[in-house]
Amino acid sequence: MKQLAELGVYVGTYCQPMIPSLYQPVADPMETIRTIKEIGPKRCIIGSDFGQVLHMDSIDGMRVFIRALLAFGIKPDEVKVMLHDNPAKLMWLD
Repeated sequence: MKQLAELGVYVGTYCQPMIPSLYQPVADPMETIRTIKEIGPKRCIIGSDFGQVLHMDSIDGMRVFIRALLAFGIKPDEVKVMLHDNPAKLMWLD
C-alpha cells in the first residue's frame, strides 16, 4: 500500500476493522493505525462501512471510529485531513 500511496493513490480505511463485531470478532484496530501511520494521513481517506443489520448506524460508527483513532494517537488535524480534506480533493471541492 505504501508504494501505491507514493504513486498518488488514496487508501481507504474504514470503521469495521477498528471495531470488533459479529462479522469480525477478532478485528485488530492496530492494523488500521499502522496503515495510517505508514502511509500518512495525506494519502488516506476514512469512512463508515456500517449501517448493516447487526451493526450500529453509519453516524454512530464514525463517532466510535474517530474516538478510537484519537485514542490510538492519530491527531485531530490528521483526522480532518482524512475525513474532510482528502475526499474534497477527490471531488474537486477544495
